Amino acid sequence: MLASPAMAAPDVGPITIPGDFTVWAGSDWHGQLGAVDRLLRSAGITDGVDRWTAPAGTALVVTGDVVDRGPDSVGLVRRLASLRAQARAAGGLVALLEGNHEAQVLGGLGGDPDIFQALMAFGGGATLLSAGLSPDEWEGRSPDEIATRVDERAPDLVPTLWTFAPYAVWRDVLFVHAGPVPFQGLDRFERSADRLWIREAFFASSDPFPDAEAWATYREAGIGRVVFGHTPVDQPTLSHAGRALNIDTWRSQRVTLARLEAGQELGDARFLAEPAASRAIADAPITAEEIRRLDADLPAVVDAWVPAHAPSRRGASN
Repeated sequence: MLASPAMAAPDVGPITIPGDFTVWAGSDWHGQLGAVDRLLRSAGITDGVDRWTAPAGTALVVTGDVVDRGPDSVGLVRRLASLRAQARAAGGLVALLEGNHEAQVLGGLGGDPDIFQALMAFGGGATLLSAGLSPDEWEGRSPDEIATRVDERAPDLVPTLWTFAPYAVWRDVLFVHAGPVPFQGLDRFERSADRLWIREAFFASSDPFPDAEAWATYREAGIGRVVFGHTPVDQPTLSHAGRALNIDTWRSQRVTLARLEAGQELGDARFLAEPAASRAIADAPITAEEIRRLDADLPAVVDAWVPAHAPSRRGASN
């Protein structure tokens, strides 16, 4: 069986959100449990802690990178998984989508040396801290040793991350971590980690989305707009003549939530934002060139690692 998609279990497919739902979307929340709790309360989605309060017909979409860097990755994963179950019972929906940081946690703790290097370079120690480990329990230790400790202290973390979906679609809007990939069929798009790392090849492309031939696969599937994250910006940022919206506001040290309604342009979305807490673990010193190399190399590494490691069955993803 193909491991589909890139880092989710094989039976976790894309999520379709009913067209009459109101959608709230966020991205790259990186362990910011306190800020996210405040955001969700302001939006009327929760009581500010762990109770779903949104009316029926409400969807919350998180386009990946829930873990790493911030003070409580494990707590945020648990909060969102709890809200996902509650929303389903209340006539709503929570779509948790995978990002490159979820891939780094899964593949890094799974023992791939290149993915492990990326995990520890880009704030993965913060996830380990939130799982109850101290630095002397991971520094100089093998991925297997670290994974054993994580499984002992936070046994739900890895299984929950495997339930994150590849992407979601609402009306003509694609929600995905980093963006659509040019000239890539939807089957490949669902299975490949390219959608977790793409940057300028999507949002700075001279080929207008979705009209250019590079995006024909998406256009033919009825997709005309994209909401994404991955590349930090100071504030929600439009590209492709308003057809793409980046909501990763990590560069301004804020977490953001966007409200989308039927018949509304992406640029007319309502935005809420909260200041982020300080990072629990700083990223390792790394050059822009090294980041570009990792963006180019890691998708293929992840795609090669997944088939032998993805669980074959698990619970529902939405």
